[in-house]
Amino acid sequence: MTSLVVFGAGGRAGRRITAGARERGLRVTPVVRDPARHPDVEGAVAGDVTDADSVAAVAVGHDVAVSAVYTADLDPARLYGDGTRSLLDGLVRAGVGRLLVVGVATTLDGPDGVKVYEAADFPDAYRPFSLGRAEELAVLDSGPVDWVLFTPTMQLQDEPGSGAFEVFDDGRLVDGTTTYADLAAAILDEVVSPAHHRIQLTVRSQTAF
Repeated sequence: MTSLVVFGAGGRAGRRITAGARERGLRVTPVVRDPARHPDVEGAVAGDVTDADSVAAVAVGHDVAVSAVYTADLDPARLYGDGTRSLLDGLVRAGVGRLLVVGVATTLDGPDGVKVYEAADFPDAYRPFSLGRAEELAVLDSGPVDWVLFTPTMQLQDEPGSGAFEVFDDGRLVDGTTTYADLAAAILDEVVSPAHHRIQLTVRSQTAF
């Protein structure tokens, strides 16, 4: 049985991934920083992606790791830059060679070929977060673990998924909407049937809302 460890299992994406994994009969370990804050996340264990020792301890014995981490408590550069380095370090120690990551649309190329977050009209308030996510991608690209980054469209909604979605691999922003459920389904498809390696993908739901 394929097993996965989900970091950030208390968030909307992490919850969907965890629930979907169980529906598929996969063995899943949901990881949150403080299980006491997430009593509704069944089987949650404590772990911190910014601590390689913590990552190694919770990841050992799993086939695939999923990162859906987000917190407003940490600087994005620390969470997604240093945190990704620690995450990769811990996964290597644990013998986990595959990492699937929930990304963000602002790191994709816009219509003019410029990254969305680098556009002149991009809001300054959101740029540090996007810069952190861009550093995350750079760390993944130079790291030792096989990875796939799954990016939603700019319109990410917490709606029921239909299971009808498209996956794009050209690194460009696409119009439309992505549901958390369809994003989770695309990630879990990759868990059970690996088809991509060291690439950023975009997931778009085909259902209109």
